Amino acid sequence: MRSRSIRTIRRAELSNAAFEAVVRYGLRGTTLEKVGEIAGVSKGVVLHHFKDKSSLLEAVIRRTNGMLSTSLVELYRHAETPYERLWAIIIANFHESIFNQAVCQAWVSLMAEVPHNRECQRVQIANYARVASNFAHELKSFVPRDEARIIARQLNLLIDGIWVRVGSRVEPLDGARAIGDLEYELMKFLPTDDASLGHHRAAREKIENVARIALGTRAFLENSMAR
Repeated sequence: MRSRSIRTIRRAELSNAAFEAVVRYGLRGTTLEKVGEIAGVSKGVVLHHFKDKSSLLEAVIRRTNGMLSTSLVELYRHAETPYERLWAIIIANFHESIFNQAVCQAWVSLMAEVPHNRECQRVQIANYARVASNFAHELKSFVPRDEARIIARQLNLLIDGIWVRVGSRVEPLDGARAIGDLEYELMKFLPTDDASLGHHRAAREKIENVARIALGTRAFLENSMAR
């Protein structure tokens, strides 16, 4: 049990090192040797845990998706209404701890690998389905079920588009502007009477404050990277 735990920790460390390598060198420039250098181990140690670069990249994609899920779970702990849970999903995707040009650029590089790797495809399809399901579940509180699924897909596509645009260095966007873009699209589909807009404003403000406190702490960041 202890050796298994150590192996899990080592794989997480190497996945983090691989992600850092992609941030620094891009996908093409990332090698097992460079991953080992960042992790402070030999190439042989990297190969002991991952048989090749492809399997390592799969682990990195799992890692990045896992960081998003961990952020969302943390925000959900403080969300008490459908409004707040809806905004938790949005803000988790654009919090500065994971949404910045370096991380977006690495993510775009990793996505280029997905069409060539069946396991990466499976992981990413599952991630898209999870985000869409989360959105649809909360949107059912505002619109009919079938409409909620359509809106969820549109929001999922917009999130991807924003990440690609930032990662491609086409347009610099910070989290606040990205959230604003998503809000603009979202409000095309939801009730916009004064009471509803007031609930949305209050929910966004609360979850943004929670994110600044809960997701920005060193303890949270270290815990999310160690999972």
